[in-house]
Amino acid sequence: MGNSKVRFGIVGCGSIVYIAHMRAFQENADKAEVVATCDPSEERAKDVAKRTGAKAWYTDHKKLLKRDDVDAVLIASANYAHCEQGIDAAEAGAHAIVEKPLACTNKEAWAIVNACKKAGVRIITGTNQRFWIQHEIAKQLIEQGALGRVMEGRSSLHETWDYYQGRDLKKLDRVAVSDWRVKPDEAGSATLFDQGSHRVDLVRWLLGSEVKKVVGFAKHTVTPDDYSPLDDVAWLLMEFENGSFGCASMDKISRAVSNITELYGTEGTMFTSSEALNPFQSVPLAIFIDKAKSDELPEIVRKYRYPTNFWADDLFNERAGKPIDKRWITIYPPYEWSYSRMMAHFIDCLLNNKEPTVKAEDGARVMDVLCGVFKSMETGGWVDLPLREEVIPPMYRQRYKPPAEYV
Repeated sequence: MGNSKVRFGIVGCGSIVYIAHMRAFQENADKAEVVATCDPSEERAKDVAKRTGAKAWYTDHKKLLKRDDVDAVLIASANYAHCEQGIDAAEAGAHAIVEKPLACTNKEAWAIVNACKKAGVRIITGTNQRFWIQHEIAKQLIEQGALGRVMEGRSSLHETWDYYQGRDLKKLDRVAVSDWRVKPDEAGSATLFDQGSHRVDLVRWLLGSEVKKVVGFAKHTVTPDDYSPLDDVAWLLMEFENGSFGCASMDKISRAVSNITELYGTEGTMFTSSEALNPFQSVPLAIFIDKAKSDELPEIVRKYRYPTNFWADDLFNERAGKPIDKRWITIYPPYEWSYSRMMAHFIDCLLNNKEPTVKAEDGARVMDVLCGVFKSMETGGWVDLPLREEVIPPMYRQRYKPPAEYV
C-alpha cells in the first residue's frame, strides 16, 4: 500500500463497534488508525470519532468515502445497508471489512463480491469466529488428519434477546445502542442471520467443503410481536460437496447462553466453544483421538496430555506392545480477542499485498445457505445450492437495488 499504517473509516457506529471493534483498533494501533467515522446518528458518529481519535465524522457514508486518506472501511451498519455501502466502498477503491451477514439476500451478497472483483479491492466478511485460537487449533488438527475423515459437524448458539436489546426497547439498557435488529426492514432476519451466519461459516470452514443442499426453518415463536416479529428460533441441516453433513441451531429465547461446535470423524471427536461455558462444555476445546502410540498424536495434543496415573504409563504400555490410554484431552488456549486477531490479519494482508484467508465469497456462500433456508420453508424440502434465483427474506423490503453490472 505504500503506507506504514492502514487508514480506516468506520461506517456504522453501533454496539458491535463499541464492544468489539474499538478494542481491535486499539490493539492494532501500531499498524492502523481511524481517520473518520460515519453513522446516521450524529451523536454516535461524534462519540466514536472522539473515542478512536478520528479527524472527522459524517452522517453520510458517501462523503466519508470521498476522502483521499481512507484506505479501508469497517462497515458495521444495519444489515440492509451492507450492500450499498460495500459496493460504494469498492467503487471508491477502499478495502473493507463488512460485518456479518454480508447482506440481506443472496444476490445482494454476490453483488458485493462482483463489485470487489471489478475494483480490485479486498473485502472480507467479519467472521471473527474463525480467529478464536481454539477454532484455529481445531482447523489445524482436522487438516493434520487427527480426526480421520470428518463426516459430521454441528455448531449452535442459543441466547436471549435481552443480552443485546434488553427487555425494554425504549431503554436499550444492554449492549445495543439502536433497535434495528428487531426491525424486519433493517435486519431482514434475526436469529438466522445474526447467529446463523457465524455457525454456518464455522461448520463449512472446519469441514473444508461447500454446502450443496440445505433444509431448515427460521420461525417466530414466543417473542412478543410488539417487540419483534422476526425469527427467534432457527435450525438447519446441510449436505456438503465432500460427502460430510452439518447442522446449525440457534435461538433468541434461551435464558442461559449455550454454545458448542462438534466435529465427528472416523478417528476422533472434537468439541469447541467460544461464547460461553457451562457444566457440559467446560473448556474451550476438547478432543478424543483413537491413536495407539503417543508419537501418532499431534504435537499440541501431546503438550496438553497430562498423565492421569503415573508419568511413565505411556512408556510402559508402548514397551509392552499395548496401546496408550485413550481419553479426552482438554486444551485451554489463551483468551485473545478474536476481533483483534481478525483485524491484524486483514491489516497484514493490506500492508503486505497478501490474500486474506476470509474473503467476500465466504460471506456470499453463507448467504446462499441462509437464504436457502427461507426457500426450504417455501418448498418444504431440501434446496440445491448455490441458489439460482434471488431469495428475499419474507419480511424484508429492499431499499437498494445493486447496479445490474454486479448482479
